[in-house]
Order: sequence, then structure tokens, then C-alpha cells
Amino acid sequence: MKVLQQIAQMAAASPEKIAYRSDGKSISYGELWQQSNEVAAAIKAMKLPRKSPIAIYGHMSPLQIVSFLGAVKAGHPYIPLDISIPDERIAHIIEASKSSFIITTEQFEIQTAIPSKTASMLISEGNGAEEEPATWVRGDQVFYIIYTSGSTGKPKGVQISESNLGHFVDWLDEECSLPDGVYLNQAPYSFDLSVMDLYPALTGGRELQAITKKQIENASLLFEELGQSPIAVWTSTPSFAKICLMNPEWNEKQLPQLNTFLFCGEVLPHQVATELKVRFPKAKVINLYGPTETTVAVTAVDVTSEMLAKYEQLPIAKADSTALRILSDELNPVAEGEKGELVIFGPTVSTEGYMYAEEQSAKVFKLHNGERIYKAGDLGYVKDGYIFYAGRSDFQIKLHGYRMEIEEIEKQIEILPEVRSCIVHPVKDGEEVVSLTACIVLKDELTEKPFKMTKHLKTQLLQLIPNYMVPKKFMYLDELPLNMNGKVDRKRLAVELVQ
Repeated sequence: MKVLQQIAQMAAASPEKIAYRSDGKSISYGELWQQSNEVAAAIKAMKLPRKSPIAIYGHMSPLQIVSFLGAVKAGHPYIPLDISIPDERIAHIIEASKSSFIITTEQFEIQTAIPSKTASMLISEGNGAEEEPATWVRGDQVFYIIYTSGSTGKPKGVQISESNLGHFVDWLDEECSLPDGVYLNQAPYSFDLSVMDLYPALTGGRELQAITKKQIENASLLFEELGQSPIAVWTSTPSFAKICLMNPEWNEKQLPQLNTFLFCGEVLPHQVATELKVRFPKAKVINLYGPTETTVAVTAVDVTSEMLAKYEQLPIAKADSTALRILSDELNPVAEGEKGELVIFGPTVSTEGYMYAEEQSAKVFKLHNGERIYKAGDLGYVKDGYIFYAGRSDFQIKLHGYRMEIEEIEKQIEILPEVRSCIVHPVKDGEEVVSLTACIVLKDELTEKPFKMTKHLKTQLLQLIPNYMVPKKFMYLDELPLNMNGKVDRKRLAVELVQ
């Protein structure tokens, strides 16, 4: 069934039931549905260009969810923009996406020629409006656009259709046997992991419990909030679970109703899964795999105690998966145990690709035997009837659950006036990227202590890219090593960094 139709049914059946709760604010299904009708009516009254994107700026607020639904009810895809994204990046996304309007739920001070209004103003303007299904986003029309890191130095807008989203929600519900209850929303809406809890919760008539940036950054606030929430389904990156595991009191006693962990966005470490099995012995731990371009996730593996005893690295899919296959560069099957590229098939593969980036889309979205596929750029191999992740095939990495491209970070560092050239090196623990090191050649000789220059460069860099993309360590070199072809010798540099 269609996404909006499912939410409509939940609102009609249980209008008083809480749909969303965050930082002391909540909204019922009835209020969510009516207020999003009102936002939609106000948007339609503005007569914006047909199907043009609407940017929605804010952070973990009921009004954000109202705005998402209001935009798609009015026939427009939405672009979620979290307050944690640097202003310059937001300005670029708004311009590059050709957004026609901005809805805000937090104070918005970015200079832009695009008109904007608060969600509350739109609700007031559309007061009492009824739903008009004829204008809803449907089928292969774009439902949302999430911007990810791009190799050109600029983020790419991944377009996900209503059909993509509907197939994902249906698959996840069935594949993971999702229970009723309260769902945790940890990821900000500009990160596609949030889709994994937001829409399965709303289409199933469940309650979504969001935690804010302020709570995540303050351990006492975080665990106070978690202790008061009867969470049944936990969706997060493994990195966030690692943080929680540092608190010995984070266990089944604190969260007695928690029965399902859903992890995606990065490698699930064996140690994290093992500790979760000890702390929450009755809960399922599910390891999911998939990129933004294929609507969050396409495979899921229930991590068992037997699996933990047998493998040091956890599988990401069953080998007979129809959604995920391991193929050669020529898109032919590879032998068991041989590494190949992970290629994704099925109805969750983005139908439109990257926004206004046909050349980039053509490189990774292909037709294979008449079926649309996505070349993920990840490597994998088959063993014992499972597919295992074996790292990236290019400079794209995942760090703390965020996918990014090394070249974009390098380009942003090289923009800084003090920098002549830069190479960013991913530091690994096994197959997992744990941090980044920037190797920098300055334009002028370093005359002050290195830590002062590092602090200065990081301060500038935080105005250009999100905090999670800023390298942890900065090293200053006289020159970057070159190979015989005259190109920067990354391999040699990596060896020298280890020595």
C-alpha cells in the first residue's frame, strides 16, 4: 500500500495515539495528519513550480514531520536539512537542488533568495484544510532527496521515489518482523538512516521517540531520556551503540521492552554485537546493508550467538539474496571466496539517480539484463552461504555511520588559504575506518607550533563541511610523495604514516 495512504489509515483509526515525541513535545496521528493537510494547502496556494523541491530546515521536531508530509501532499519532494550542517553547505544544496521554497522549524539565518516561512505560519495559513489525494506524490515521482558526499567536492542529491520508499517499508516490516511499540529515532533527517525508523513507525501506527543533538552530546541527558522511554525497536549506527555501551547501566533493566536492534550505515563490529547479546539477551540484533541510493537498506541478517562464535566479521546478507549480488567489473558473477563489487537490484534502487547529475548517475546506475541496478562501490565475497563486506573499491568510505568521499574532504582543505596541497588518509582497524589523517603541505613554512595551525585550520574547515568529515589528525609535510607517473603516491604515504 502507498506510504501516505497507510499513514492516513493510522490517523483515521487512532487519531489520539501519539505518533511522534521529542524533547518534551509530541503530536498525535490526528494532529499530524490535519496539520500536514494545512501545510499542503498553504504550499499549493503559493503556486510553486510543479514538482520543485522544498527544503525543510530544523532538528528533531514534530513540525519537521508535519512539513515532510505537507510537502509531498502538495506534490513536492522534500530535502531534509539538519541544523548541524554548515551554512555554506546548506546554501549550496538549496541552490544546486533549485529548491523553490524553504520551510523552517528552527531559526534560519542563512542568506538566500529563496522564499521561506515557518511551519507554524503555514499551518495557520491552511487552517481547516482537508486532504486532496489528487496532488499527492505517488509512484515513480520523487518523494525525498538526501544529499551525500560527492567526489567533485560538492554533495550529490539522491532522489528516492514514493515507490522506492513504499517497497523499502514493506520489505523491512516483513524481513525483520517489526513489532509494535516505541521506535527510537537517533539519526537526524538529513542522514538516510532516519528513514529506517521514521516511515516504518508512521505507516505501522507506532510511536517514534526522537533524541536530540543536545541529548546525544550530554550523557546524563541522553540516559535520562532513554530510561524514561519504553523503546521496543532501536535503530542507530553501531557507533552510537558503542557510546551507549560505555555506560554499564545501559542494559535490559533500563530498557525492558527493547526487543529489536536495527543497525545500518557502517560495519557492525563483532565486539559490539557480542556485548549487546549479553546486555539484552532477549533482543534480536539485526545487521543491515544498503546505501542511500537504494533507499537505506536492501539486506538484513539476524546476528545469532552461533554466528558470533563462528565469524570474526559479521555477514551482511545471505548469499541467495535477490537484491544484492557480487559481480565483476564486467557485471559477471564471481566464484565463491573471490572478491567482487556489491551490486544492488530491485525496486528500491533510485529511479531517478542523482539530481541534475546525469554523468555521475550514469557511472553507477546501470541497466543489467533489462533491470535497473546500482553499483555500490563496495567489495564483498561469499562464504558459507553468506555475503561479507570487504571494504570500498574507491575513495569513498564510511566513518561513524556517515558515508563520505575522501576527495571531497581534500578539496575543501585545499580551499583554505594556508594550504598548498592535501591528501586525506583513512586509518583502519581491520576493515573498519576509525579516523582520518590529513597530510598537508602548507604554502608557507610553519613558524608556530603545529597544534596551533591545526586548531586554526579545523576552525575554518568546520565552516565548510560537517564535523564528522573533519580529519582527527593533521600532519605537516614539506612535499607529498609522487609515483613514477607523477601522481601522488597514496600507497607510499600510507606506509610512511604507519612507520
